[in-house]
Amino acid sequence: MSYLSLLLGIGLICTEVGQEEVLAAVGSSPSLDLKIDEDLRSIDVIWEFTDSGGNLFTIFDYAPNLPKQEPNEQFEFRLYYNVSTGALTVMNVTSRDEGIYKITTGGELRGRRILKLIDPLSELSINGTCVNGTIELTCQVPAGKASSILWWKDSRMITNSQRHHLMRSNSTLIIFKADKLDFVIYTCTMENPVSRKNCSFSPSVYWNTLSVYGKECEPSEPANNVQIIVISTVVVFIAALVIMCLICKIKKWKTGRQPYSYSVSRQHEISEPKSRSADLEV
Repeated sequence: MSYLSLLLGIGLICTEVGQEEVLAAVGSSPSLDLKIDEDLRSIDVIWEFTDSGGNLFTIFDYAPNLPKQEPNEQFEFRLYYNVSTGALTVMNVTSRDEGIYKITTGGELRGRRILKLIDPLSELSINGTCVNGTIELTCQVPAGKASSILWWKDSRMITNSQRHHLMRSNSTLIIFKADKLDFVIYTCTMENPVSRKNCSFSPSVYWNTLSVYGKECEPSEPANNVQIIVISTVVVFIAALVIMCLICKIKKWKTGRQPYSYSVSRQHEISEPKSRSADLEV
């Protein structure tokens, strides 16, 4: 009989008996409390355990004015019993302790608790990339499974907006068009029923250049093409400006030489008649 079929069978046959799931981490000490509203100190109480293989064991036997009995070696010295409420605490649980626990008082079945063990979350890490002004942060956990993932910008929770987008079950945060206002502390929070972990990250800016983990934001391919076009346009404009300046200087130089040549020729023409008149006088 499998563990799942065992649970389904109990749920179908004994719906009148209280049955709840108790989640716990390996190594913790969960309390199996049915919250029975009466004093059980003067009543015989028996706790039984059914493992994942369907094997049934009596693990605790209480009778008034008699020594407490722990007949099963698996739980020996690891049980704490509250004589008033009947609650049973299992100390330092292991994977072998996962199963169904039921309590009987005065020969009457009072309820069950299903103990399910969950791996606690290990320490988180945040990986980050930045391409063309868009930052992508991914929150990762090596061990354990998160049931809830939230992102915070300083003390404010982040939701999907025009500049923020959450994806992959909220494990990845995309920040579009990042600027200096986005260089704050981002915190990823992961939770499951037995643990909660936080991890923080802050981008940086050097000389107005975006940086994630010390690496400048890498421009995407379209951005490179635009940059080449802009640089080429500037170079052509500067070259055209230089050529125009050279042409203007050449024109001014030529214009400056014409009055000088004209004055020399006129002076020669005027002096020539004077020399002829002098010859005639002689």
